[in-house]
Amino acid sequence: MSTSKNFGITYGLVYGVVAILMTVVLYLFGVKAFTSPVAYIGFVIPIVIAVLAAIAEKKANGGYLEFGSALKTTFTTLVIGTLLSTAFSYVLFNFIDVPFREALAQETSEATARMMEKFGASQDDIDKAMADAQSSNNFTFGKQALGFAFTCIFWFFVSLIISAIIKRKKPEFESQP
Repeated sequence: MSTSKNFGITYGLVYGVVAILMTVVLYLFGVKAFTSPVAYIGFVIPIVIAVLAAIAEKKANGGYLEFGSALKTTFTTLVIGTLLSTAFSYVLFNFIDVPFREALAQETSEATARMMEKFGASQDDIDKAMADAQSSNNFTFGKQALGFAFTCIFWFFVSLIISAIIKRKKPEFESQP
């Protein structure tokens, strides 16, 4: 009995809600929160939720979970959550608060400049990178769709790793008492 679709969807919705709440919290704390180390928690949360989804399915299947089912569950979880999070960010930064998006672009370009200075980049390279960052809108539909696609590719590899760890094949012949 495979219920991976249900677990993937359920936990994907959980991940999406958690990601949206995290975005709202970062938004409420201001532009600097988006470039602070706290924002990197956003990379750990989906992995934890995908692991929980696979474990829940494994428990529902009597402690066994085939690799394919685990992969389907974890990847579905990550794709649905990422889609919800991406859609929310698109709406937030393009319709709800465009000035915040512009301030975020400014902060991101300044953070990039500081990082480039630490690595010894030339001032011309730093100026060019800052100009590029400030002139482009990373929240257009096309860029968000492209980012979603690349994120899904990344999540597929993460799902492969999680599934390889979580899987437990049911023995073909179980000893009977």
